[in-house]
Amino acid sequence: MTLFRGLLGFVLMALLVNGCASFNSYPDEGILSMAGLQQPVKVVRDEKGMPYIYADNLSDAFQTMGFVTAQDRLFQMELTRMVAAGRISELVGEKALPLDRRMRTIGIYRLADRHARLLHDDATVLMRKYIDGVNAFVEGYPDDHHLEFNLSGIHPTPWTLADVLSIMYYMSWSTSANVKTEIITQMLIDRLGPEKAQALFPLNVNPDEDAGPPAVQPFAADCPLTLDLLKDRNLLGFLDDTPLTAGSNNWAVNPAMSPGAKPILANDPHLDARILPGPWYPCGLMTPELRIVGAHIPGLPAMPIFRNDALAVGITNAYADVQDLYVETLDPLDSGRYLEGHDSIPFEVIEETLRYKDDEAPEGFSEEQLKIRLTKRGPVISDVFSQLETDRVLSLRWASAESMVSDSEFTRTMQAKSAAAFREALRQWKTIQLNFVFADRQGNIGWHVSGMPPIRSGGGGTIPYEVRDSQDNWSGWIPFEDMPQASNPAKGWVGTCNHKTVGADYPYYYSSYFASSYRYRRLKALMADRSVISVDDHWQFQRDTHNVMAEALVPIMAPVLAAHDDTRAMGVILSEWNLQDDANLVAPTIFHTVYGRWAVEAFQDELGETLSRSMLATWYFWQERFQNMVESGQSS
Repeated sequence: MTLFRGLLGFVLMALLVNGCASFNSYPDEGILSMAGLQQPVKVVRDEKGMPYIYADNLSDAFQTMGFVTAQDRLFQMELTRMVAAGRISELVGEKALPLDRRMRTIGIYRLADRHARLLHDDATVLMRKYIDGVNAFVEGYPDDHHLEFNLSGIHPTPWTLADVLSIMYYMSWSTSANVKTEIITQMLIDRLGPEKAQALFPLNVNPDEDAGPPAVQPFAADCPLTLDLLKDRNLLGFLDDTPLTAGSNNWAVNPAMSPGAKPILANDPHLDARILPGPWYPCGLMTPELRIVGAHIPGLPAMPIFRNDALAVGITNAYADVQDLYVETLDPLDSGRYLEGHDSIPFEVIEETLRYKDDEAPEGFSEEQLKIRLTKRGPVISDVFSQLETDRVLSLRWASAESMVSDSEFTRTMQAKSAAAFREALRQWKTIQLNFVFADRQGNIGWHVSGMPPIRSGGGGTIPYEVRDSQDNWSGWIPFEDMPQASNPAKGWVGTCNHKTVGADYPYYYSSYFASSYRYRRLKALMADRSVISVDDHWQFQRDTHNVMAEALVPIMAPVLAAHDDTRAMGVILSEWNLQDDANLVAPTIFHTVYGRWAVEAFQDELGETLSRSMLATWYFWQERFQNMVESGQSS
């Protein structure tokens, strides 16, 4: 029902409903009234219920999109904005307070509300029309509200611009991931010491670079501190609440590689389709000036995945590093202040009230007061930890909190009529770091990363940064022209699989958190296997089950298993495996089970259960490193 599994678990417990979808009672034919439309609008649903909106103008189309999205997904939208605002404990009770404390501390809704107040009405016209459509359903059709509202005991309220922006910032937060790296690297330092810990830092592989060993982001020898992060289990929550970090693939081939002499684009965003309703909402908008079919996150009227009359676009997560943890020092003379060298600066303090469901309370709810301290860099997130044995505090800086948004971020890309126009419109996408792959009717293909990653004067962002003076280590932003990109490359195709896309000669630190290179290596092999690729071929590519990781590890794993009586049969099965991860084969189950246990045995004895479990749950952090250890004989 929601964008992430943790919340789904809470909701299932609260509602006692196992994975129910929304049961709607609204009519699927006839005429409905909605104030604010300039002209009548027609909505046609296909056999799967996907709406196609026929309107005379974009304003009416966006308002109707808000209405039909609320018809289908209002409860999902309500849950998402409650999570973004740190209010989910109002629904499920005290058990959700740790999540709400984190979300309030990060301040997604505070950020959205502040930005909503700064935006002029003429910069948010289509967003506001979408909101009008949502509210037309919320307020005008209460009898059609979803069954889950009755089961949960909550009621939908009108939406605001701040609500929509909060969904956008929540999506941005969920697709950012480097704070995970910094937490895990600091925990490794706490456990092993700086030098030994670095041997387990992520290896980042760009498969398009043939020469040189995998890169690992170094740290300055005098920087790492022991912060005892291992002592606090509340910290681990920052490793969990990022459902949109799942892997994705996108690619486009030029006309010369297509049997129809037109470019072909393919995209699989990999968000969990097993949740009903799913995280994406597909929709079609048909107006005289724009015909577009795509998908958006319910509550956020932007289609990052779409096709229009002239262009097709797909996305993957680019994993640019836009989050930094800072190690702050309290003023020993005044705990209400922090130090920047010799300068003592007062914390800004915000007080918020958490309201949580409590059946034993007189009105069914109890309250908790939360004090949030802010530095110049951002909120103090260590205040939501409980057991840190240090006089240091950790603050969080997030690039998206320093950007602004407008309608153009959502709509200019959707209205682009060429690859060049789309790339130019993409300048406005500052809050979310995505790999956009696109192709136009003229035969152009391209790839460009959106977002606003900082330029760090001190190098990388793999470990928390110790504040020693008043100098800002973010010295600017990577220029749009310098973001990773490609245009009509000689090889005839572009594609991304969440892997490291920047080369050794890239002039900026970009990130130290990427997907393992296996999916992109497989994509390269598939592209090299044939000169002309049909639409059916692209469908097969998306369903390809060849295990590139197993190519490297099975020749090592199988002989070891075959050498022992109790595992010989497994070794034989693996040695005869065709390396396809097909559901009807035994070998994939053996491989992945042994692989997971192998990694646990390799790390747990030295890291301990808590740290090894946290690190191993973050696959992209350790997979390339582990393979490197295996191939060099260091994993036993």
